[in-house]
Amino acid sequence: MDAKTHDELAPIATGNFETPGQISLYVPPRAAFTGEPPFGGPTYAEVGAPAGAFNPFNPFEQIISGGTRARFFDFGNRLIDNENIAERFTVGVKGDKLFNGTWGYDGAFMYSQIEQIARFRSVNVNRFERILNANDSLFDPTSGNFIGQTVPYNPFADTQHVVVPTNQPLLTFAQLNTRDLLTSKLATLDLNIYTTDLFDLPAGGVGLAFGGVFSRESYQVDPDDQNRLGENAGVGMEEVVKAGRKSWGIYAETLIPVFSPKFNIPGFYSLEFSAGVRYSEWLNNDTNAAVPKVGVRWQPFDESLTLRSTWGEGFLEPSMVQLYGPTRFGLGPIGGPTRSPGTTPVGFISTPITGPGGVPCSDANPCQDTTNPEATIEQRPNPGIHPEHDRTWTGGIVYTPKWIPAKYGTLTLTIDFWDVERSGIAMYLSPNSILNLYNAGLIPAVTTPAVPPVTQATTLFTPDGTFSGVNAPYTNGGRTRTNGVDLGLQHQIETGFGTFSLLTRWSYLNEMVINFPGSRPRQVAGSSSSEWFVGSFFGDVTNPQAWLKWKGDTTLDWSWHNVDFNTTVHFLDGYWEQILAKQFDGVWKRHWVHPTWFTDAQLSYSLIFTPPVEAAPVPRYSKGGKEVVRKEKAAPPVPYAMPCWKNILNNTTLTVGVSNIFGEDPPKSFSFEFGNSIGYPGSLYDNLGRFWYVRMIKKF
Repeated sequence: MDAKTHDELAPIATGNFETPGQISLYVPPRAAFTGEPPFGGPTYAEVGAPAGAFNPFNPFEQIISGGTRARFFDFGNRLIDNENIAERFTVGVKGDKLFNGTWGYDGAFMYSQIEQIARFRSVNVNRFERILNANDSLFDPTSGNFIGQTVPYNPFADTQHVVVPTNQPLLTFAQLNTRDLLTSKLATLDLNIYTTDLFDLPAGGVGLAFGGVFSRESYQVDPDDQNRLGENAGVGMEEVVKAGRKSWGIYAETLIPVFSPKFNIPGFYSLEFSAGVRYSEWLNNDTNAAVPKVGVRWQPFDESLTLRSTWGEGFLEPSMVQLYGPTRFGLGPIGGPTRSPGTTPVGFISTPITGPGGVPCSDANPCQDTTNPEATIEQRPNPGIHPEHDRTWTGGIVYTPKWIPAKYGTLTLTIDFWDVERSGIAMYLSPNSILNLYNAGLIPAVTTPAVPPVTQATTLFTPDGTFSGVNAPYTNGGRTRTNGVDLGLQHQIETGFGTFSLLTRWSYLNEMVINFPGSRPRQVAGSSSSEWFVGSFFGDVTNPQAWLKWKGDTTLDWSWHNVDFNTTVHFLDGYWEQILAKQFDGVWKRHWVHPTWFTDAQLSYSLIFTPPVEAAPVPRYSKGGKEVVRKEKAAPPVPYAMPCWKNILNNTTLTVGVSNIFGEDPPKSFSFEFGNSIGYPGSLYDNLGRFWYVRMIKKF
């Protein structure tokens, strides 16, 4: 499959001009200086500027950098073009009715690969600094790289209303165009052996299944050199990543019947228990997990009513992106006072504000205010995090009423309640949590140009002691509790015009409570991670995920002879998103993201050719009332040879389909501080619109 997408985002926002882990941005002073800046501010060396740099349009006699922020309006919108090429194939073996007819096996090898070609247009920070510096060789007519003019870029012009001719060629020169390659691969080999009658109990045979799987994952990030060197303004360096892991696992499951229909016991038409265990081990970091699962299935009267329940434990190994990167540079809210790092001990807060020996902020002991809805967050991988664990309970009913006449088809209703508890979730500490730890003297700070560590959360400061953001590696922490109900209805009816089937499945989220380090439990069902404090733990409040109260699909299918047509309606509920917070804006405001309905359709035709076989001649016949004539030995049946094209196309299914028939747009989303750069919930929707596809499946 080859799919392409195009996005156009607002001009890039820089974050703080000086941020550890990124190339510093700066505007040179109006006139060059030597030694210390005559009117304060950073030095040339501090921001990495060449000595003698100046920009005659700067109204200040000092370098503009540090906590300064900007959006590169003059360069226009960012353009993002992604192409995803996906491949997958599977080969397997299968056997059944072995030994005494109750044993079977299946095994398969599967390989998949996804290659993404990501093209991005933005601003090259190194070239941007060059066009700001009137003392650069670009503006020297005697140099070999003279750009054709002696006037540098004017960043202070009102280019929204006035065209500055001398800026235009410089903007083209400083434009960034990158092409990144991202490749992920997965190969698995699995084998399953099962029997429906390991041994007999009075209620029936005991079932058993066991098997194992071996998998190998790998992914590679090959960034464009401009990204690798950190020249993408406001983004930071994109590392070359080449990582992989191998894992293996084994499992066993059993099904034990206790009562069966042959017992004829009222209230116990059928009763059976199931149990299983799974063990997995990851060879890249020597971690492992063993989890159990038990279940019960009870039919009190007959097959029409089934009550079922399961309880089990699970695990989720961190993704390779969480383990190995690359680093993400994001923006998130933070608020509160702090102090710059001191020298005893090195890197820790000079005078703690909280904790033992803490000194509150006052005129005699001043602090700086960090309040910022878009503080820089460097989200780093951590190879030391371990698997997440969970416990899951489900309980439900399946009802197929027998009192409905057969001519009206069959109806099945299902209802399943569920509850999931997760712990040790792979997450980031929120910026405020990191700031609180730093203010108590528990974690250090990192000052530009030092590179933050990948295993410890830290605050970030510029050389002049100004707070510039946080470094937040992945860590295991926090818990969630989620519960709800799944509803289902299936109806099928045979007619003279084919078979009609209706399948509808809906899910309701009753509650989702999160409890992360440094926070109280919070109810988030029906809202999103744009809630600034909640979203900080999920890594991004500007393009959040949402926890919808309702979502569901309804499919209507019609099949007749070799034709199959189905249409599906998808529903995603609306949710609340926070766009302003009292801590940063003085007011609290939310926005309702509207629910949506999308419709898909698919038409398939299967080519099935059955070769006729010529009937064998009758061995004898009667010529008259009594005379029977014996024929010679009959010739064997002569098979009919199908044409070549029928042999080739036999057992082939052709499909044409369309997703989002009516081309519905995703709902409008602003996110916190109106920071959603794509304008819709990217975690729930895409911008493909109406999408046509064709497919051919050939069975051999």
